[in-house]
Amino acid sequence: MSNPIDFDSVQDILFKFDTDETIASAHGLLCGLLCANQETEFHQWLSEVGPDADKNNLNHQDNIQSLFDIYENTRSQLSDPTLEFELLIADQSNMRIQADTLVQWCNGFISGLGLSKLSTKEEEVLEMIKDISEVSKLDIELSSSEDNAKDLLEIIEYVRIGVLFILESLQPIKQSFVNPETLN
Repeated sequence: MSNPIDFDSVQDILFKFDTDETIASAHGLLCGLLCANQETEFHQWLSEVGPDADKNNLNHQDNIQSLFDIYENTRSQLSDPTLEFELLIADQSNMRIQADTLVQWCNGFISGLGLSKLSTKEEEVLEMIKDISEVSKLDIELSSSEDNAKDLLEIIEYVRIGVLFILESLQPIKQSFVNPETLN
């Protein structure tokens, strides 16, 4: 099991690479790539999110290492049989920012599936991809209310579980490794 990544500590690491990519969309892209192909390598993801990243540039080295840590953490979370995977989006302290980063994450996820040239005929998987795509198109105007906060958390959880469902449907490896005692 790996620890969740702290959004606030990593949200600015892509800025040095002169990219418009956000860490939320970059993480979504990584998850889409890994759902379609768990053999996706770090350099494949890095070339998409930071095409100008230069491992020989001292200004880039720390950020490349941070991205590698995110890559490894995400791979670990997605393969964790206890389903500890988390979306890398803003926390609940500001609902508007959290909603915006959720939309960015979903856009990245759909892009990652597309870059992988995902092809499936499984109706449930296609429906879940469609649902995540719809979330990526949301123009969320939120007032700070308890109902809106609850609704947003439900959407986040739906997307999280949807990603795990897509992964398991496309690459069914967890079922044979889950120890029933681990789930208790």
